[in-house]
Amino acid sequence: MRVNVKLMGWLRHYLREGIEEFDDRDLDLAAGETVGGLASALGFRDELDFLALLNGERVPTERFDQTTLNDGDALVYIPPLKGG
Repeated sequence: MRVNVKLMGWLRHYLREGIEEFDDRDLDLAAGETVGGLASALGFRDELDFLALLNGERVPTERFDQTTLNDGDALVYIPPLKGG
């Protein structure tokens, strides 16, 4: 299945070694992949907190591993906002 994945802000700098940095890319994924599983595969899940929007709707953090991706989905990962 193919899913469009966007990485907002500086999140792309936390990708696992061997994954080329990107802002917006269509990824071919195995059936059954989840929002949390993909974040782990990309390498930033354990590095920092982040938000996820699936087809424009926020996915609660506690549902990352239960929210399955489907062909044609649009997924946006957003790093925490910091300021002062």
